[in-house]
Amino acid sequence: MIDISKWSFSNRNLIYFLIAVLLAGGIFGCYQMSKLEDPEIKVKLAMVVTTYPGASAHQVELEVTDPLEKQIRSMGNVNSIESYSFNDLSLIQVELTTTTQNEEVEQCWDKLRRRVNNATASLPSRASTPIVKDDFGDVYGLFYALTGDGFSDRELADYAELVKRNVNELEGIERVEIYGKRPECIEISLLQDRMANLGVKPAEVLATLNGHNSTNYSGYFDNGEQRVRLNVSDKFTAVEEIRNMLIQGHDEDQLRISDIAKVEKTYASPVRNALLRDGEQALGILIAASSSADIVKVGAEVEHKLAELKADRFPAGIDYHKVFFQSDRVKDSLGTFVINLIESVAIVVFILMLTMGFKSGLIIGVSLVVTVLGTFLFLQSFDGTMQRVSLGAFILAMGMLVDNAIVIVDGILVDLKNGKPRMEALTAIGRQTAMPLLGATLIAIIAFLPIFMSPDTAGVYTRDLFIVLAVSLLLSWILALTHVPLMANRKLHPAVTTGTANAQPYEGKTYALLRKALRFGLSHRWSFVSLMIGLLLLAGVGYRFMRQGFFPDMVYDQLYIEYKLPEGNNSTRVEKDLREMAAYLQSRPEITHITTSIGGTPGRYNLVRSVANPSLAYGELIVDFTSPKELVNNLDEIQAELSTRFPDAYVKVKRYNLMFKKYPIEAQFTGPDPAVLHQLADSAKAIMERSPYVQLITTDYEPQVPMLNIDYDQPAARALGLSRSDVSMSLLAANGGIPVGTFYEGIHANTICVKCLDEKGEPINNLANTQVFSTLPQLNGLLTEETLLQLKSGNIDKDELIDRVMGSTPLRQISRSIDVRWEDPVIPRYNGQRSQRVQCSPVSGVETEAARQSIAKEIEQIPLPKGYNLEWQGEKKASDQSMKYLFKNFPLAIILMIAILIMLFKDYRKPIIIFSCIPMVIVGVVAVMLLTGKTFNFVAIVGTLGLIGMLLKNGIVLMDEITLQLRQGVEPITALINSAQSRLRPVSMAALTTILGMIPLLPDAMFGSMAAAIMGGLTFGTVVTLLFIPILYALFFHIKNETK
Repeated sequence: MIDISKWSFSNRNLIYFLIAVLLAGGIFGCYQMSKLEDPEIKVKLAMVVTTYPGASAHQVELEVTDPLEKQIRSMGNVNSIESYSFNDLSLIQVELTTTTQNEEVEQCWDKLRRRVNNATASLPSRASTPIVKDDFGDVYGLFYALTGDGFSDRELADYAELVKRNVNELEGIERVEIYGKRPECIEISLLQDRMANLGVKPAEVLATLNGHNSTNYSGYFDNGEQRVRLNVSDKFTAVEEIRNMLIQGHDEDQLRISDIAKVEKTYASPVRNALLRDGEQALGILIAASSSADIVKVGAEVEHKLAELKADRFPAGIDYHKVFFQSDRVKDSLGTFVINLIESVAIVVFILMLTMGFKSGLIIGVSLVVTVLGTFLFLQSFDGTMQRVSLGAFILAMGMLVDNAIVIVDGILVDLKNGKPRMEALTAIGRQTAMPLLGATLIAIIAFLPIFMSPDTAGVYTRDLFIVLAVSLLLSWILALTHVPLMANRKLHPAVTTGTANAQPYEGKTYALLRKALRFGLSHRWSFVSLMIGLLLLAGVGYRFMRQGFFPDMVYDQLYIEYKLPEGNNSTRVEKDLREMAAYLQSRPEITHITTSIGGTPGRYNLVRSVANPSLAYGELIVDFTSPKELVNNLDEIQAELSTRFPDAYVKVKRYNLMFKKYPIEAQFTGPDPAVLHQLADSAKAIMERSPYVQLITTDYEPQVPMLNIDYDQPAARALGLSRSDVSMSLLAANGGIPVGTFYEGIHANTICVKCLDEKGEPINNLANTQVFSTLPQLNGLLTEETLLQLKSGNIDKDELIDRVMGSTPLRQISRSIDVRWEDPVIPRYNGQRSQRVQCSPVSGVETEAARQSIAKEIEQIPLPKGYNLEWQGEKKASDQSMKYLFKNFPLAIILMIAILIMLFKDYRKPIIIFSCIPMVIVGVVAVMLLTGKTFNFVAIVGTLGLIGMLLKNGIVLMDEITLQLRQGVEPITALINSAQSRLRPVSMAALTTILGMIPLLPDAMFGSMAAAIMGGLTFGTVVTLLFIPILYALFFHIKNETK
């Protein structure tokens, strides 16, 4: 094998050149890299939306949702299908499997469209064509509220469109959406008393409007060599034209629309979505950056463009406000982590200088800086991103990055002090430890392999840990063998130790203490092993008392409040309550701004939040605080106050969390019969209500709502030439309005609606008085033999016959009764089965899993009829899935580690000895978690896995030294003690630098638990490595104690 260290001396100029490239390229890469707050995660969700006007929720389920679901389930790669069948509407949410690769997602959505198209033919004729929304997971990281004091909604919308056009032109912008625009309409309100006095029939008005404002093909006129298109102008250009239209059939008396109706511009009702900013009407402008764009640069460009528009195009009163601005959060987050990284590097270098001397510390410190910058160059070259996880990976790896350099520098110092020839002293340690260090480095990397291979959200989020660690650790190994000896040649000139050439400088109290502990342990081997087993069992008991979670909440100065009424309520009540909530919140000094959304979530402006289904009974508040600390301090009080003030609504104060589940704890029952599901859900709900550890208990079962059922009298209606469709359309005209066309004013589309009012010009309150008219007048049922004889004899005239055909009839005359019935407003399903979920949240101070455990046993004991199932959703399912994928690949990592160890030592006993130390890290992890009160969450588990690599690396270095000394003929017990002393400084320095380098991460909400786990596990694990490996070696190889 080539002597890498000696080769570097022969090619020192090349090495210096490459170091310069790494330094310069790393600095350039830091500037050029795309910057994010967190790693980019692709949300593999799509929504299929189908409207079916007039259908009940049960009709929608059976005639629309079920056929679509059956087709969708056959497309493959589907993890779950969650659907909600409402009155008039079907929503189907399709989630792909986590193993679906990002590049395959678009192909899956194409398959979804094909499956949906296949099902369209089997849907009812009145159902709309299903719409597949595959941008459901897109993140609009720049969210503004545009306000206009003194401006109309249309004027505000015009300025929002101006912003949209200008921002769309910027580089790095994927799309811009506007939220909260109120649809405009032209409402033609028919006045019954005027129509009766003037003899005008509703059907005549509809015929008049349907015959106008339409585009008809008139052909082309050949004029010599020119071909000119012909157009018969019949489009409305002003509202006044609608008022002045002559009513069909009344040309002689010149009756116009304005004579029998009020024609006015208004807004569609009910309000489907709206936005308020601090109580002022606003429009939301949501901006999504392209995936390859640097969000910080894009945010700066958007800010610059908006400032230009405000200065040049906006009048006084039009202003924009940041609701959520990812660029600022990225800058703040990365700024904090860059400072943490610098602090970590400074701490490590300071400790090395303090313990190993200034020059040795300087050499290792320079190597560390080159490693970090070189890794940035690699990441930038392969389209990596700079975010909290990639920066946190450097801090996590800090001790491991200097470990190789410490071993080399320490070996060079020992050899120089022992008087070896200088070149031999500079290269011997590299030649001796190159392969063991490489093996140890590879094992440290492989320890994080399960994270890299985990396809779920948690795995993707932490995947950069593996990438950064792999690149930086391999680079640190290369630099330790090449650059470090070159710097040592220039900087290290220690005095030669007097005495024999092989004397080891193991003097001092620390070495004496280690020798004493080793001699005692070697004399009482089984007692020491029993002690370790006892500590491990004690840690197992302590594990049960640790706080356990999944992912911590994000440290933001913003939260959001979800508000939900039972279905059947309208947006008027929602808006009233949300305004009351906003007024209360604005009275609190710690709150700065409140953005109110009515009808749904404005958009996925943040990856770490849930998105609600659109509903007239839903609203939410986005609340800004003066600081994250104030948010945490006041959250519980706000939740309690809002729950008290609005007892009949579900009000949930939510912080942003990577596991953006709507509810942290969910028990889901599935089965065929809704009544049985109600009973099961009620039983689970009662159990939750008895538990002191959960709160905000709710279900996705909506209570039944009233429905007015008209018992249609077909014979009576047929006698008057009226159909069931005529009754439905007349009721629509009396309540919502019949759309009859569209009127454009510039780019603004106004729906033209015909609405019927009562004799007083007020909305019809008594349905029985609704005037039913024929929308498509028919003679069937009217031209009977008797009618023809009366017409021929003159007993009835033409006008009377037309009145019968075109006239209207009160609803009471063609219906047997109008009665109230109750119906389900929504039918939830999960994977093709009807389902019901019971949901709750943990009380303050209780971890989600602990709260779930308090109710799980009792809920799981609820008797389930045949065909019914219980499944835990929410955080439990997400956590189980993440653990499943994380540990699924763990055996592969273990196999690779063992293979490397066997390859290094050509023996199976030595790998077993090294691996026997691994369980001992649990003792340190459990101890520090209990002492600090930190939560043992997914990130802490990742850190614990990383500990395996760190300890194996230390074990390899120590085992290699034991093997070397025994090969040199040193007496076995002496070899074990001397090897531990020889590797005390490299192993302890690597551990100490890692532990102290973690200090900046301890306060961090995301990585604090990981830092604590590593600090505790590595502290105990290092001691165990230095003591336990020699003792186990003596046991495995039957080495007897020295006899004196």
